[in-house]
Amino acid sequence: MHKQILIIFTLLAVSFMISGSSLHNAFADIIPPKKQIALGISADDISCETGTFKLIKETTSTPACVKISHVIQLIANGWAKPVKQEHLDAQVKQDATVFSTINKLYAQPIKAKTGTVSSSGAIAGYDFAFEVCASFLKIYVPDIIVKSDSETQHYEIPENIEKNSCVLSATFIKASNPDSITVTLLNKGDISQTLSDGEATIASLQQELDTAKKLLGDPSSPDTSQILKIIDLRKQINDAKEDLYRLYFTVYAVPTEKYNIQKLSFTGEPIEGDSAKLITAKKSISTPNTYDTIFEACAGKNQITLPIVMISSDKESSNVKIGNKISANTCQMTSAKITAINPDTISVKMAGNTESDKIPDLENQINNLQKQIQDERDMIRTLLNDKNKKSDFNDQMEMHTKKIIDLRGQISSLKDDYNDILYRAYRQ
Repeated sequence: MHKQILIIFTLLAVSFMISGSSLHNAFADIIPPKKQIALGISADDISCETGTFKLIKETTSTPACVKISHVIQLIANGWAKPVKQEHLDAQVKQDATVFSTINKLYAQPIKAKTGTVSSSGAIAGYDFAFEVCASFLKIYVPDIIVKSDSETQHYEIPENIEKNSCVLSATFIKASNPDSITVTLLNKGDISQTLSDGEATIASLQQELDTAKKLLGDPSSPDTSQILKIIDLRKQINDAKEDLYRLYFTVYAVPTEKYNIQKLSFTGEPIEGDSAKLITAKKSISTPNTYDTIFEACAGKNQITLPIVMISSDKESSNVKIGNKISANTCQMTSAKITAINPDTISVKMAGNTESDKIPDLENQINNLQKQIQDERDMIRTLLNDKNKKSDFNDQMEMHTKKIIDLRGQISSLKDDYNDILYRAYRQ
């Protein structure tokens, strides 16, 4: 009997340790593990929100995100498999680092019925403006909790905050006492650091790839050692981008990458519409019936998003992802291996990506909404800095606050769709 009670108590304690990290709302950078799995992310690739640590259950070998303070106890009880102490110590140190500040700017009382300011009557709540500032580390998708004596709100600012800069935001919150309103940034740095490292890795690999392409030399007599390097680097870049976009998808953010613009194809011919062209195919010395190919893919008047080129022969065919996008009137060159009995049958053509048709429109919508939300922020700053406040100051504050709240929701929804498409494209 005592043994049964002990088992029940232990199960309840473990359940509290696990569920507490998701229900307590202590930290939150990314969506919960169950939702990640439901969206198609594998158990091995699950990421945990800030303030929690990923453990593997001893009995089922499945991942779980638990509070860092409970890790050692769960391992000692045999519930979870052991982890490397240096990994745990590194996350504890990261979580203890302060990398942001929050400044409260304004709390404007709003009358209950009309939504206008009044010196008398019941107050429904406050239009509340504040800014979040990053110090030494870029903050990816600031995750915010605004609390008062009457209400708690949890939302994300749908943009990144560059290091040593601030972003203004505003919301409406119910409160009896405006002094009770507090703002907490839930992000603690580990996810931001991971994303930053991922971007740096891709940039470094891309630089190596650009160098290898330049060293190819004359397409009619290329340096075959560079071909193998290009193939390997392209795979590394695609794998790194899959990891990066998976994380971006879980935090609903948009990555930013820059692309060079060229006027002619690599063969020196004018670009005429969307096309792919085989530049050369050299027989591989190490593997029979295998050819090292170099080809280019070009975009015509319109950008090609998530471009895929199909390379075929009399033996096989395969799809090659060559980057995020090809800008209008430019080309990208890459290489791949293919088996063939007759090399003359080797050909390339644009294979496209059905969902990529949605990307340009989503990008335009997000950019337009971001411009609108910046305009609203600028208006609030102007109102706050005006020493001679106009008679309609309060009405203006309320109007711009409501617009920011609405625009913030629209941007978050669009970024969810955007990163979902990118992640699934690189996962294929």
